[in-house]
Amino acid sequence: MRGIPIFIARVIYGASWFFLSPYIPFILRMFSSSKNFANLIPFSFFVTAAIMQIPAGLISTKLGMKNTYTLGLFIMGISDTLIGLSKNIYEVLLLYSLTGFGASFFFSSAGGTLAVINEGRTVLVMGLYNAMFSIGGIIGLNWGLVDSLLGFSNASFLLGFLTILVSVINYLTSYTNVKPDFKVLKNKNVFLVASSTAGVWGSYYVVSEFFPSFAFYVMKTSPVVIGSISSLLVFSSVIGGIFTFIMSIIKNEKARIIITSILGVIPVLLLYNFYIIGLVIMGIFNEMAISIIYAFVIREVRSENSSLALAEVNSIQIGLGMLELLLPYISIYNLWYLVVIVSLIPLSILMKVR
Repeated sequence: MRGIPIFIARVIYGASWFFLSPYIPFILRMFSSSKNFANLIPFSFFVTAAIMQIPAGLISTKLGMKNTYTLGLFIMGISDTLIGLSKNIYEVLLLYSLTGFGASFFFSSAGGTLAVINEGRTVLVMGLYNAMFSIGGIIGLNWGLVDSLLGFSNASFLLGFLTILVSVINYLTSYTNVKPDFKVLKNKNVFLVASSTAGVWGSYYVVSEFFPSFAFYVMKTSPVVIGSISSLLVFSSVIGGIFTFIMSIIKNEKARIIITSILGVIPVLLLYNFYIIGLVIMGIFNEMAISIIYAFVIREVRSENSSLALAEVNSIQIGLGMLELLLPYISIYNLWYLVVIVSLIPLSILMKVR
């Protein structure tokens, strides 16, 4: 298996998605801000990450996939560092949106490079790629402990430094710098699968980003403690990513996507009373679903063109899925029921299409 520097970068990249989550209530208190900003902080990240996915994929057709993902890491490192210097909540929103901007450059081009250098092992590679992201998520959801030890500013500096470091290391590797073909954006199957499974992506991130705040405001427990418990979601995602290949026993690829998607959403209902069980089951099958979707997309367009197709999938899934972050405004107490309903309705489209 080639691509160790990319896998390591994927871990650091994953931490940036979550590292503010357990510390959000304290950030709001530090800047005397309304609790409504609890949703807007992760939302600011997802907006730019979604908007820039396809433009970043198009940029990879000019810069090449390797140059594109290393640039994305460098941008993320700079913005994560500057977050530690924020003077108010609006600077946090602006800088975290810049982190999302950098993240859009990394995901599809790094995944596409892995597919190219490991041709013919798509399911295994995408499973491991997502498993590494989940390991980063575990680190991110426990970053509140680093904040408590080093202070918010120093902890942000540390993550920023590590991100810049892996950017340089990956730039110096000898991996081929493939430039994908623009035409793959016309593939209708990629669009269909991405749009119908956006709720699978959305449900995962509502839980990972908002469950600590839900615990603080509804369950009246410590968000840092719950943030650590929430890492069970991403820990079980590691298991799901590594063992995605097991789902190959289901020969029909459409059935594979639908079954894992349903099993990756329904456990959200357990978060009211049996959240540990719910987090584990959801993590395993949600990650399997996403990995199977990525593998399907790469096979559709071929690995050398995969950065654009993966960018399209991620753009659609983030763009539609992040809307679920607005569900707490409708009802924070009925949040998990709303998540299941909103997530599974689009999946019915895929179930009806041949």
